[in-house]
Amino acid sequence: MFATLGHVAMKSFMIVWLYTSPHSWRGLPVPEPGPPVVVAGPHLLRVLLCGSGIVVGYGVASPELALGGSLARSLAALTNRGAEVTTVASARLNTKAAQIQLHSQILEGVDAVVLSFGTFELLTYLPAKSWGRGLGELIDSVIADTSCQSQIFVIGCTAPRMSNFTGAYRRHLLRMTSEYNEEVRSLAQRHDRVHQIEFTPEPEDHEAIEGRQSYRLWADAIAPTIATQLDPPPTSK
Repeated sequence: MFATLGHVAMKSFMIVWLYTSPHSWRGLPVPEPGPPVVVAGPHLLRVLLCGSGIVVGYGVASPELALGGSLARSLAALTNRGAEVTTVASARLNTKAAQIQLHSQILEGVDAVVLSFGTFELLTYLPAKSWGRGLGELIDSVIADTSCQSQIFVIGCTAPRMSNFTGAYRRHLLRMTSEYNEEVRSLAQRHDRVHQIEFTPEPEDHEAIEGRQSYRLWADAIAPTIATQLDPPPTSK
């Protein structure tokens, strides 16, 4: 009960902060929705990247420069295959809304679905068990609407540094981040096709994101887990 009340209070506070604080990431440029980013090559890998937080592309103006474009290039380099990454993202996208957007048509033919959620929920103290239930429902929905060869990857949760908040708040975020990642680990252990991507970049404030350079580094950290779990391309006869 107290955890739920804390979440309600923090959610209201964070919404006001997002719209009024000069340190909010709301003022950063973000890419307009666009077509998939494609890196030419044989045996095209089709990847759907979905979420909020780092998936949105804060600080850059083009999907090519955001996480989706960087991930396409990283996967192509690792696999020697072509890569197509479609991004479904928004600042407040949560797992419930994502279930509606990730319908069978958009998931048809994908080799991998990469999910990244939890930033806003962490900042608003949503209890880990509640968040994990929502993520589990999204994963079940994606499994039901993809082929048995498709793999689902969940990027580990991280929270921004939030330097302008109290030390007690930041320490609580770190504890909750560990709890969220335990939920991801549990879900990955429950499903053969679900994999946790360990993602532990140094926390930074959103205004410190170095645009293209940050997304390139993050994609290079994320791509190896994806590459190793995908089926090899068909051999030529």
